[in-house]
Amino acid sequence: MNCYYNEIQGMCIEGNFWQVNPVTGANWTAESAAEYIASYEPKEIDQLQVNKGEAVERIKAAVAKRLTSTFWRVERAQERLELAKLGSNDALIVAATETLQSELLMREKLREASNLAELDVAEIIDIDELNLFNFIPEKYIA
Repeated sequence: MNCYYNEIQGMCIEGNFWQVNPVTGANWTAESAAEYIASYEPKEIDQLQVNKGEAVERIKAAVAKRLTSTFWRVERAQERLELAKLGSNDALIVAATETLQSELLMREKLREASNLAELDVAEIIDIDELNLFNFIPEKYIA
């Protein structure tokens, strides 16, 4: 990006117009604009950080998709537990409770896998290594 001064719009810095100097808060003058332009250094985009953010978003999206698509299992387990309670059958209540607990535990493990994968992404320091990173939840689920 570049930096230039327009008397009507103000100083254009990184594509945004500023009516006042963002550092000092003072109104622009021809002299202060010239000084700012002379000392201006464009921000360098850290592509590794951008790619890390995208990788984390992909992880979150994959987990959200899986949690959403498997929620029916939790609902089914809850319904079976309610039916067992209505029937007052202790063996069915225990079995239905264990099934529900198992489904909820699997969802929690998926969330934990997501957290671990995000930590792995944060530790990557090479953009090529990051580009090879592929989130597979089963690799993180113990």
